[in-house]
Amino acid sequence: MRPYQPKPLPGAPPYIVAHRGISAKAPENTLASFEQAAEAPGIDMIELDVRLTKDEEVIVLHDRTLQRTSTGNGPARNYSLEEIRRFDAGSWFHPMFANQRIPTLAEVFQQIGSRLWVDVEIKSDRLHREPPGLLEEKVLNVVHNCGMEDRVMFSSFDHKILSNIKRIRSSAMTGVLFDFLHDFGHSPSKLAERVGAKVFKCATRELNRQMLNDAHKHGIAVYVYTLNSVQGAQRMLRYGVDGILSNNADDIVAVVKSYSGKR
Repeated sequence: MRPYQPKPLPGAPPYIVAHRGISAKAPENTLASFEQAAEAPGIDMIELDVRLTKDEEVIVLHDRTLQRTSTGNGPARNYSLEEIRRFDAGSWFHPMFANQRIPTLAEVFQQIGSRLWVDVEIKSDRLHREPPGLLEEKVLNVVHNCGMEDRVMFSSFDHKILSNIKRIRSSAMTGVLFDFLHDFGHSPSKLAERVGAKVFKCATRELNRQMLNDAHKHGIAVYVYTLNSVQGAQRMLRYGVDGILSNNADDIVAVVKSYSGKR
């Protein structure tokens, strides 16, 4: 598979990114959800979220706590990987997914990494601050051990994490996530520049043409989330974004790939 590049080729449609996999049709952040994305023609990338277990294993989980998306309860950081593997991470979505478990990042790479790029969103926990650099080191080690260095982008709302990633591995590709409350008034180019990011990610409702133009003027790619309708995709295509994150990415492939407007 070709190395990841943050911007599509000139004139090409934006990348289609499966947000937590095909999370509208399978439980989010599970191997089932990611496998559906890998099997769907036209999807370029999956997005996932990572945290640490009690024994400092890198797992794929959005929330700091387990109860929304598994039969576990309380913070994931309180459990070892062995304990977390016992929880059912799929039946909340549908009984047919009762065999799904919270995967490790390595397991996702092993199953999906040769077929799709991966956007690894590194989650920070304000209620449990990790020692500086620990989570970043653990994630980078998994990426290296799985041979995924040229197929991964690291993103985070915590911009210090991105700075640490670049400090540890200067060649890493990073994407800065826009937090409206903390980043309002700061241009995409400035936010990206101060952490060495090549991608600016924001919610569709947060993006305006001034922000898009600023990013593109400075060579920064713009990805938007979470876009689940054909109409929304068409609107962002007219805007000229570089990446679209969707829970039902397989359903918007046709409209995105067939878009013939000028980027």
